[in-house]
Amino acid sequence: MQKLTSSVYTFEKLIRNDFLYVDKTEYIWKLISEAPASFFMSRPRRFGKSLTISTLKAVFQGKRDLFKGLAISKKKYDWKEYPVIHLDLANCGAKNAGELEDFLFDTLSGLAEHFGVEIRGQSNAMRFEFLVRDVATSAGSPVVILLDEYDKPILNALATPEAMACRDVLKGFYSTIKKCESLERFVFVTGVTKFSHVSLFSDLNNLTDITMHPDYATMLGYTQEEFEECFAERLDDAVDKLGISREQLLAEIKAWYDGYCFEENSPTVYNPVSLAQFFLNRCKFSNYWFATGTPSFLLKV
Repeated sequence: MQKLTSSVYTFEKLIRNDFLYVDKTEYIWKLISEAPASFFMSRPRRFGKSLTISTLKAVFQGKRDLFKGLAISKKKYDWKEYPVIHLDLANCGAKNAGELEDFLFDTLSGLAEHFGVEIRGQSNAMRFEFLVRDVATSAGSPVVILLDEYDKPILNALATPEAMACRDVLKGFYSTIKKCESLERFVFVTGVTKFSHVSLFSDLNNLTDITMHPDYATMLGYTQEEFEECFAERLDDAVDKLGISREQLLAEIKAWYDGYCFEENSPTVYNPVSLAQFFLNRCKFSNYWFATGTPSFLLKV
């Protein structure tokens, strides 16, 4: 029986350390086979966005050995390696425009050092554009841009006068993605919200929003079939531990952790963190997602 975790969000770590990975690579293959392409997907916190980004990164880094036995390994794909520019804003604690500019500069500097190119330009938007161009030129290949939690800096300042200034910083910074479209193999952007007035959505009109697309409604989270198949042994143990029938157990778990729906005619899905925590906490029912993934900005608003 594979190990469970609710704190590891790196695909390679999950696979190499024999943690349970519910195979979502069929969706990954569908995304990357539409090349070149740019996508946006919004999902709640603790729902698998970062793991999806990490999985895409491993694919575009050509790490074919990690995908042995998974759905994508049976698909036609060349496994060519691309330079991956991974921008993770999940840990951005900036609450004003100045702090946000510093965070972006540090992030770009780290990426430039990683790729062995110079950081240049008079603004972070220009530095981002030069980074994309220099990396593509150096590698002789289009780049992949993976942007995780694009909206975190806005949410940090949402209830303060600094929100508009942070939005304006990001508006210029993200416009680089559209400017460098000819140099991009693939773009994937995640967030918990969709701010329509950020240039990511007003100027970047080639970004396809798949948040509520039926083809990707169950890409994150677990369907009933995936849950029962991948957690079969743990369900058997839970039946013995709780002293109830399997039918009763499934109904109770469904009542607590199922019901997230991302397209009106698509199946509902379970929150991955809730299920992992349920089994890790000896089958104790509790509001695990609410305790760790509550979008505090909604409460403030």
